[in-house]
Amino acid sequence: MSYPTTLTLIGGNSGGAFSLTGEHNGASLEKIGVWVGGWQVRGVKVWLSDGRVQGFGEAAGPYQEYHFQAGECFTSLSLWGNGEGTRLGAIKFKTNQGREFFAKMTDWGLKTEYPIDVGSGYCLGVVGRCGADIDHMGFMFLNAVQSAVLTNVNYPTMNQLIPQVAVEGIKSISFRNDSSNTQKQKVVTSKKITNKSSWSVSESLTKTFSLEVKASIPKIADVKVGFSVTSGSTSTYSQEQTEERTETLSTDIDVPPWRNVDVVITIGRAAFDLPYTGTVQITCKNGSVLQYETQGTYKGITYTDFKVITNESAL
Repeated sequence: MSYPTTLTLIGGNSGGAFSLTGEHNGASLEKIGVWVGGWQVRGVKVWLSDGRVQGFGEAAGPYQEYHFQAGECFTSLSLWGNGEGTRLGAIKFKTNQGREFFAKMTDWGLKTEYPIDVGSGYCLGVVGRCGADIDHMGFMFLNAVQSAVLTNVNYPTMNQLIPQVAVEGIKSISFRNDSSNTQKQKVVTSKKITNKSSWSVSESLTKTFSLEVKASIPKIADVKVGFSVTSGSTSTYSQEQTEERTETLSTDIDVPPWRNVDVVITIGRAAFDLPYTGTVQITCKNGSVLQYETQGTYKGITYTDFKVITNESAL
């Protein structure tokens, strides 16, 4: 059976179990601090991208830490035991930013190096056992990734949203009919519009993988009492989507005999934030899937259809 994560534990088997990972929400390792002793790694402190922080073992002895940048991943990792099979002895890794971290016990020399499979390089956190020292520990990695998708997107408060729409006049024209016959006039206008959509997702994830979104994009509808938000059809988008296009309107206007007709064409523009819920599905190249529920904010800029307003008056 294939799994979406990989984990190798190095050290002894004493102490109590610990785990701090983003296996269930996609959070990644953001920062790690390590304390070392003469013959062991004494303690570690771990920060995840979702804000969780936890220390294991004892915070005593020489200390060093490493802070990962957004999108920074492991390219290699080696772990050592302390040579007696009782404790973790050293941690060494390199990243795709060309940086390196190496923390090792200060008195005992290193013996067997264990190169660790880092999968995709995206580290979800750490797992191990500890008491006063780090008995054993490993880093949990996401395996090589085939695709990452945000799907099952819902907007639970969409029906409660009252959009603030800025109405812009596109064209204004008047027609005069001095005859006894109805005249037909054609009005043509166009406007370049830019629709924008984005779904907030963990920066550590979007800086590392290309995330697709399968969702409907909320749209603005002009109704009798103002404007409302409706849901369009579901399609596939990038996590930050910009669509530029030119909208063109061609409409016929009837001008009755001995009348003036004033024509105004408008369009509405709305920008809004909308909470969403959804599911992140990360499919690995080995066929396994890491899936978890998520929530965030949809930010959109969208336009209404053209609106044609006519006003008829006597000559």
